[in-house]
Amino acid sequence: MHGLETLKQRIQSGEKVVGCSVRTWSTASDIEEALARGDYSFIAVDAQHSPFDEHQLVKVCQIANGMGVPVQLRIKHTRLTYLIGNMLDLGPSMIEVPQTEKLETVQEAVDYFNYPPRGRRSWGPSCGAEINKRPDRLEYAQWWNDHAVLWMQLETLLGVTRAAQMAAIGADVLSWGPNDLAFDREANPDHKLKTDDDCIHHVLQQLQGTKTKLCLRTYSQEQMDRYSEMGASMFLDEQHLFAAPS
Repeated sequence: MHGLETLKQRIQSGEKVVGCSVRTWSTASDIEEALARGDYSFIAVDAQHSPFDEHQLVKVCQIANGMGVPVQLRIKHTRLTYLIGNMLDLGPSMIEVPQTEKLETVQEAVDYFNYPPRGRRSWGPSCGAEINKRPDRLEYAQWWNDHAVLWMQLETLLGVTRAAQMAAIGADVLSWGPNDLAFDREANPDHKLKTDDDCIHHVLQQLQGTKTKLCLRTYSQEQMDRYSEMGASMFLDEQHLFAAPS
């Protein structure tokens, strides 16, 4: 198991990095069971399309961080980027902003994700990831800015075409939203990017030569293998989260 100390470096270097999704209300045994299914480097929880309670987030982050496992949180809505610092104070070390297409959204996310001088995040991480190891304000702020990982989710054609600009602003990861992207492609049948694969290739081409990587949610090993062949190196495995009960 790799912890947060090396995660960002591994992502940026193009090493294969895989996480798994769990419920926000997962117990320690739930997380242990999920992690036992594969070689996972982080867990992800979702506030956008799932019931969400901040106290449950604190609990699941305390469990995972105690295991040395970074936690990624997808926030409720694109326009809540100004609350990113508040969410991070509860324990996640990665934030995903859904339905990102405006560059102003990326800039605001970068500002509230990072501590000064890189950003504007307010100090006060009482439950923050690894705060007990680095209680000094300046030491923690520098460590955070160097190791935490910010995600922007691409779910429109406009967002897809702006991948390089988002990377330049400071997004560490661009994640994929194929279902909402399908709505947008169906509404724009004359666009040059006709298929989901067209869009993935377009983003991967834009990210060449940058440290920013594309993360794809996958629901089978075959799907992960196919995306790997296309050039992707980061994945969020959701096949067990949505599997039918046995």
